[in-house]
Amino acid sequence: GISAAAVDAAAAAGCAVKALLLTNPSNPLGVVYTPEELTAALQWALDRDIHVVVDEVYASSVFAASSEDALPFVSALAMEAHLGPAAKTRLHVVYGLSKDFCASGWRVGVLRSRNTGVIRAMDNVAYFCTVPGPMQYAVAEMLEDTAWVDSFLAQNSKNLGESHAVLSTALAEAGIPVVAATAGMFVWIDLSGWLREKTWKEEERLWSACFENPQCKLVMTPGRDCRHDQAGCFRMCFAAVKREALPVAVTRLAGLLRGFK
Repeated sequence: GISAAAVDAAAAAGCAVKALLLTNPSNPLGVVYTPEELTAALQWALDRDIHVVVDEVYASSVFAASSEDALPFVSALAMEAHLGPAAKTRLHVVYGLSKDFCASGWRVGVLRSRNTGVIRAMDNVAYFCTVPGPMQYAVAEMLEDTAWVDSFLAQNSKNLGESHAVLSTALAEAGIPVVAATAGMFVWIDLSGWLREKTWKEEERLWSACFENPQCKLVMTPGRDCRHDQAGCFRMCFAAVKREALPVAVTRLAGLLRGFK
C-alpha cells in the first residue's frame, strides 16, 4: 500500500521517489476508488512534494453504476481545489479514447497539467507525434455529437457489465477467487492455492501451462507483470472475446488446475 515506509525504503536503496502513479478506475483490479481513498492518496503524495499522475482512461467504463454496492467514478480534478497549492503544479491527469471508446488504434489522448515545465516538455514530444489533422477533425466531430457519445458509452458499459457477469459467475462456480470488479475490462483472480509454493517461478510455470497446454490455450497477465507483491494472481480480460467464449475459458482453466502439479 501507500506508506511513508515504502518511500523511506526506496530512499535508503538510493532511489528518490519522484511520482505516484494511480489508475482510477483501477487496472488490474477493476475497482473504483472512493473519493476519500483518492483524496488521501493524493494528499499523502502532495504533502511530500511528490508528483501525482492519475490515469483515468477507464473513467466511462463503469458498468455497475446502478448497483447499490458500486461507486460512481469521481475524477481527481474534482478534488484539486481542496488539495492545497501543491496540486496546481504536481497533479497531472491523463485520459484517452482507447478504452471507453474502444478505439485503441486511434492513439488519441490528453494530458491535463498546470505545470509549465511538464507542458513545455510535452510540447516538444507532441511536435513529433501529434494526432494527424484529419483524425483531430474526426474526433472533434464525434465528441460534439453528445447524444451519440452518451448512447455509445451507455451501451459499452452495459456490454462490459454483461460480459463481467458471465465471467465472474463462471469463476465463482469453478471455485476460483475473484475480486468484485465494477469498471474496466478485467477481473483479478487468485490462483495461488494451486501453486506448489508461492514463488514467482511457480507463477510463471502456471502462466506458461495455461497458454501452452493444448486443452487450455488461455492467455492471462501474470501478477508480477502488474507489480503485485505476492505470487499467484492473474489478470483476465473479458472484453477481447465473444461473451459465449468466457465460460469456455473458465472450464478450460478449471480443468487445467485440477491436473496442475
